[in-house]
Amino acid sequence: VTASGVAFGTYDPSLGTSDDSTGSIVVTCTFTGPGGDNTANYTVTLSTGTSGSFVPRKLAAGTSRLNYNLFRDAARTQVWGNASSGTTIITGSLKVGPGAGNRTRTATHVIYGRIPQQQDADTGDYSDLIQVTLTF
Repeated sequence: VTASGVAFGTYDPSLGTSDDSTGSIVVTCTFTGPGGDNTANYTVTLSTGTSGSFVPRKLAAGTSRLNYNLFRDAARTQVWGNASSGTTIITGSLKVGPGAGNRTRTATHVIYGRIPQQQDADTGDYSDLIQVTLTF
């Protein structure tokens, strides 16, 4: 599994619209030979980050905080978490096998991020650390 972070860029608290951005998680499965199942079913979960809460997650710059969240849908209605506290997870399946073109399969899952509008934010470089867990 590999992940590219959600980079929001410069947040302007005076705007009347949310600051949206995306990242991605790529799951790769490779056929390693006979003797096992050719289909890998998997789930991808995201941690709460440093805030310890899914709703909202919080970006930090020193002692300053900025609410944000990560979603599994473009409408940004399904908080991506670990299936607790009303959050959802990603499930998928990759089928691999012998032969050219079948040995490796990938699935890309978009992470939809949002910082709600008009938060009273101090100047700073805000960040959070999210753990991605792949279970198969």
